[in-house]
Amino acid sequence: VIQTVQHVKTDTSSFSISSGGTHDDTNFAASITPTSTSSKILIQIMVNHGTSSNQIGCFNLMCNGSVVDAAQGAASGSRARLTGAYHSEDTDKSQTVFMSFLHSPASTSQQTYNLRWRHNSSSTRTHYINRCDVDNNASGNAMGPRAISTILLQEITA
Repeated sequence: VIQTVQHVKTDTSSFSISSGGTHDDTNFAASITPTSTSSKILIQIMVNHGTSSNQIGCFNLMCNGSVVDAAQGAASGSRARLTGAYHSEDTDKSQTVFMSFLHSPASTSQQTYNLRWRHNSSSTRTHYINRCDVDNNASGNAMGPRAISTILLQEITA
């Protein structure tokens, strides 16, 4: 390991996505500048994500504003090519989503990583980072939770 960068998000944020739309969450991002074009970047992301309805939450890994093509499923008809997806069943809880990927940027320029979100709803939906939709101040184990989200980037020598 040549270098390690960690971004920890402890505050909450939200954004709305229309039906068929996407949102690049640039508020939850981390950057690293490789020292060699042969280096690889190990990306590990843990994000706590909530939604305003029962839906499938989907995301793509992004680098410098573009989808990392190798970090998507294979093309098949008109199906969405994604890095990950999950089913959000309960608006009073958030889901902890993990992803890990080894990227070969072949560059010594700064690489900025973040996630692009979408959903399968036919309506506009609100998405939350580090909180859920039901954001009350109750004292239960899962009521109004607050969590952290992290991005860990490590430059690995080839």
